[in-house]
Amino acid sequence: MKHENIFQKVRKLIDERELDDANLETARDELFELVENDSECAWAYGRLSEINYWFGEYASEADDKLAFFEEGVECGKTGIEIDENSVEANFWLAVNYGAFGQEKGIMQSLTLIQPIKAQAEKVIKLNESYFYGGAWRVLGRVYHKAPGFPFSIGSTKKAIECLEKAVNLGPKFYLNHLFLAEAYISNRDKDKAREQLEWIQNAPLNKNHEFEDERDKNLAETLLKNL
Repeated sequence: MKHENIFQKVRKLIDERELDDANLETARDELFELVENDSECAWAYGRLSEINYWFGEYASEADDKLAFFEEGVECGKTGIEIDENSVEANFWLAVNYGAFGQEKGIMQSLTLIQPIKAQAEKVIKLNESYFYGGAWRVLGRVYHKAPGFPFSIGSTKKAIECLEKAVNLGPKFYLNHLFLAEAYISNRDKDKAREQLEWIQNAPLNKNHEFEDERDKNLAETLLKNL
């Protein structure tokens, strides 16, 4: 891998984003400097796509969220133009597409569904375990949230199949369990949903990701109360 020392430094800063608000900005600056000197570093654009996603997640204003997710899309596209097999660029492009679509509203984002599906399927071929089974999680979410036939590809059955694979690949990642529980609820399988939600309730917080895990615990608690 090119520039592996920078890769490891940036990865650490992103992973420790909850420890210091400046960590994502520092990581972004490192990558800006890198691509200025090496504009053909595909993974760097994938990481920039990821950073924009996290900026969008933490932004409080809808317009800011959309701007960050849109920039994440552009960074992901650039990474793929350089290397179509870049796992980072393909995955975070799919994630930013999905986040942008969610902010805009699903009916306004039907044109994004096939691109999200295509990028997720590409990552599954390249490395299905990347980011805790992330591509299966994205694909499952698309099947769960998209309208069904004849408007789009929505299918609760396919969503469950994908999300079960995500849980198997990333058993400690809260969102895998949360999204699978939501799909089970849509399928009226309360017992299986409860199992996933109780796992989240009982699981220890992951180091350096306590804020995000607490958020997911609260969401799981709400879903449990409504079962």
